[in-house]
Amino acid sequence: MEPNSHTRRIETILEQIKASFSSVYLTLSSIIQACVFGYLIFLLGTNWSSLSPASTTTIAIVTAFLMVILTWNEYMMGATAFRWIPRLKDAFIPFALGISEFLVIHNIFTKVPVWCYSLAVYCFVGYLAYVNMYCSARRDPENNVIFGLLGPLPMVTEVWALSSTIIFILLGVICHRFSSSLALRYIAVLCSLVIFVAFLYRGVLYWNKIVGEFRNKSEIL
Repeated sequence: MEPNSHTRRIETILEQIKASFSSVYLTLSSIIQACVFGYLIFLLGTNWSSLSPASTTTIAIVTAFLMVILTWNEYMMGATAFRWIPRLKDAFIPFALGISEFLVIHNIFTKVPVWCYSLAVYCFVGYLAYVNMYCSARRDPENNVIFGLLGPLPMVTEVWALSSTIIFILLGVICHRFSSSLALRYIAVLCSLVIFVAFLYRGVLYWNKIVGEFRNKSEIL
């Protein structure tokens, strides 16, 4: 009886850890995103008089705002859809993403190539975050149902994040090479805006895949 009791106790502890992971991770990410958003608002207020509606800087600010929303939304979806035993690397990733976001926002008012490089850093950290989340979640069999609903979307997400890293590096190199071209600077910031809008829309499809299926099943029952 004692070995079985000990095993049940371990299982209970592990279940408690997994159950608390979602709320702890979301709280941590919310605090970090609030700090990032506060920094964006601070810079916006400080440089408000120098902005014009159609400038590359204004488009970059809109993109940075979408970046904050995207980051929190991805954390929300990942932490509520999947459960896993957190490890030390799970503590590093939210802070690494926060630092990369601060880098993006700090470089809004610098040269476009530098801003593109900072976006590449953010996307690469995001890629590592996705790899960590999916690899960690796949270790727990209870996540198999969610992976079955998502199909190839996790792989597409990882490829998209890594591809975005390469795109922003290329945009930074091109804008640096032709630094006098205003058209190229506009193309770079507009491409960044399109990428983030498209990724947000991908998040809607991603979440509907999960919530929609369970909602349909509950209506049938």
